[in-house]
Amino acid sequence: MPIAIVIGVSIGFLISSRPHLSRIVIGLSSLIMTIPSLALFGIMVVLLAPVKLGLGITPAVFAIVLYSLLPIVRNTYTALNEVDPNVIEAARGMGFTRAQILYKIKAPLSVPVIMAGIRNAIVLGVGIATFAFLIAAGGLGYFIFSGVSRANLFMVFSGAILVSLMGMGLNYLFLRIEMWLTPQGLQRN
Repeated sequence: MPIAIVIGVSIGFLISSRPHLSRIVIGLSSLIMTIPSLALFGIMVVLLAPVKLGLGITPAVFAIVLYSLLPIVRNTYTALNEVDPNVIEAARGMGFTRAQILYKIKAPLSVPVIMAGIRNAIVLGVGIATFAFLIAAGGLGYFIFSGVSRANLFMVFSGAILVSLMGMGLNYLFLRIEMWLTPQGLQRN
């Protein structure tokens, strides 16, 4: 997941001032998101098989990163472009360069929206990661899929509850990180 955060936020910053490129990137990310998650895992297995990385952690990481990009990229792009134009104009009036406006004004003001995208991607990624079990990457999907194959409701519930708790725990952790990163004046009380 840290890979998706670094890639997604970087792409969001890169396309923030390029409307044509942003339509293409967000369109591609949206297209990837329409692929059923199980199918995306299968596609990664087939694509990575020729280089002997078809099963295990590698295709799972690729699939989860690809699936997680849309909320991060879209929220980063939107947040950076929704900063009040009056604030940007005031910064220009004070002599700020484009880079200073981006990193000293837009980025700090965009933290809550960017973090919302990251939290959505993390919760989505945790749920999708259960499919990693099917491509020999292990994980909590073992309990769910083994429970289904054995008609063991307790195993299925155990896996589902553990995945839910992990998603909620990571969401809470990133809420705390968001509070730490958000400028004092923007924090909700």
